[in-house]
Amino acid sequence: MRDSVFSVHRVPLYRSERRRARLLQAALAAHDGGYRLPEIGAHVLQGLQGVAPDAPRLIERLAPDAVLLAGSEQPYNLEVLGRPGQGGRPRVVVLPMAGDVRFLRSPMVQRLLVHADTVAAVHPGEERALSLAPDPSPEVVPLNLALSVNRGSAEHRLFGVRAFGRYVVLLRRFPAGGPRFERSITHEVLREIVAPMSVAEVDGVRWRITDATQTLDLPVGPSRVNFWRLLAHAAAVVDLRPPGPVGREAIEAMMLGVPALVPDGSAAMEHVAAGSGGLWYASYRELAAELEALRDEGLRRSLAAAGQAYAESRHGDLTRFVESMEELVLGGRRLAVAG
Repeated sequence: MRDSVFSVHRVPLYRSERRRARLLQAALAAHDGGYRLPEIGAHVLQGLQGVAPDAPRLIERLAPDAVLLAGSEQPYNLEVLGRPGQGGRPRVVVLPMAGDVRFLRSPMVQRLLVHADTVAAVHPGEERALSLAPDPSPEVVPLNLALSVNRGSAEHRLFGVRAFGRYVVLLRRFPAGGPRFERSITHEVLREIVAPMSVAEVDGVRWRITDATQTLDLPVGPSRVNFWRLLAHAAAVVDLRPPGPVGREAIEAMMLGVPALVPDGSAAMEHVAAGSGGLWYASYRELAAELEALRDEGLRRSLAAAGQAYAESRHGDLTRFVESMEELVLGGRRLAVAG
């Protein structure tokens, strides 16, 4: 199958039991958050994630010059990639995209790193943790993912929002199919904290905005462009979602000059901390205090300006990102391939 200039090869995944895998992860999370798994537990967990036995045969047939492994779920025999220093093997680059840096110590990630020539970190915390590992044998490089925010589209407010005055965006689930906590701080409690500002909530396919007297269900599709249009005119964004591996929405908020309040220990926090573009919370009590602090317009403007400068310089240059990806994946083989 072709995707633009690329050929896409698919291989089947057998015996995948993701529900049981998630249950096992939850059970093991009682110890160190589930990131320092006993080896037998990691072995069982890997088995529940399925196996793709055709993948090594495909890699051998394609005989690639370089292999990029994105994410820790690589359910096949990685020995087909060889080890650094062996002749006749492809260049191997690993993007763990761990989100929580404790996961970098897990056997599921460690089995990837032994094959890596280079490891790329998608947020500052991941780079720091990989560089400080006891035996950091692979080269560790930062990878500043480029994000293209359409500011022209973001200038136009969503219909009906203007009547609610200043507002804070509450991010409970986005994109629509993403993860969501069943219980967290409620819409009503958050509105009381930020009053007299309104609260615009993004919760999957349901978007709404409320103040003390009225509620409007926003009749929009849960698209990225509509998210930018809502976010661009907000006083701040509060992220209540389970942390993800990249922190994309925090970066987009900073690019639009909007302070972000994000969970402590997350990839989003690492970006916000590096760019001084917001605050982070370890409890809802801390979140409430930080929202109170953002009533200071001087602080809010300072965070917005610093975050925007950081995000644009690190994540706003698509041309530079393409060049860095070429150098990362191809390494010293770049000129030979280009010729």
